[in-house]
Amino acid sequence: MNGIPKLVLRACALLCLAALAACVWAQTTRVSRPAASPPDRGPVLVELFTSEGCPHCPEADALLEKMYTEQSVEDAQIIALEEHVDYWDRQAWVDHFSSSLFTARQQSYADAMDLDSLYTPQMVVDGLVELVGNNESRARATISALGRAPLPSVRILQEPPGDADKALPAALRVRLEAHGLSPDSLADIYLVVGEDKLFSRVGGGRNSGETWPHSCIARRFQLLGKLPVGKGDFSMVSELAPPQPGWRLENLHLIAFVQEEDSRRILALGTAPLAGFLPGARGAGRPAAGTVPPHSSGAVPNFAGHSSNPVWATGSTSASQRRNQVSGVGD
Repeated sequence: MNGIPKLVLRACALLCLAALAACVWAQTTRVSRPAASPPDRGPVLVELFTSEGCPHCPEADALLEKMYTEQSVEDAQIIALEEHVDYWDRQAWVDHFSSSLFTARQQSYADAMDLDSLYTPQMVVDGLVELVGNNESRARATISALGRAPLPSVRILQEPPGDADKALPAALRVRLEAHGLSPDSLADIYLVVGEDKLFSRVGGGRNSGETWPHSCIARRFQLLGKLPVGKGDFSMVSELAPPQPGWRLENLHLIAFVQEEDSRRILALGTAPLAGFLPGARGAGRPAAGTVPPHSSGAVPNFAGHSSNPVWATGSTSASQRRNQVSGVGD
């Protein structure tokens, strides 16, 4: 199989996805099998569009947090990313993690996948498959199938200052690299900072009085650049912005991914603890339960602020975009 491109493997995995989901859903008992060792797990980006004001979201948030913390999905290293939308915000309760920019990102998926409307909780896996976020059996089957066709890695490397940058500490410059890509359309290079071990304590609205855990909430989100059609490699330098007061350094992660504009599919992915790139940091955050492959890395940004959760807006996409490689899977 050495001559089969990874894209073909991922396409085959998606064709099998509906059957896998049906089989898993039908199971009444689960056979216990040992988890794969980290090098055997393919990184999978699991985005959850959620809200503290949505009555069904606490269950989905807790599910993703459990799968992410335990890394209990076979063949997959889950790279989780919670993105809190703002259309559930009311006078009784405003989600303090929410942003209209995440609503815009969710809308770009709805356009690409020909969905009639937005909803929560919604999981989007590797930009290819969307599903109801509290459907555990289907989530596990989808993530596992895509994990068996691993993506190329985005690496993050320490970048020393150049001659013109001697005033900037070396630890605040990073280089992002990826190889072996072949986008069919213009692709976006995104840089994200996420924070683990956060909790919602809701004091109003439909979830008033509830408390539940979160996985990796998007704290910062940046579009760093564009990858031209057909370009296989990229390398670029970025700067780390310091964490804001109140963010726990040991729980912060860097996530980098390349996403095709037309199909919205993820082309390359990586993650790493933020603490490893800051001077004087003690220890590092949990890199998705310690299962980061040797060449997986993440990325870092400069951002504009919004409410208490500063993020950077994604680009919009055309409503005529088709749902790439997922025909028959989303039902």
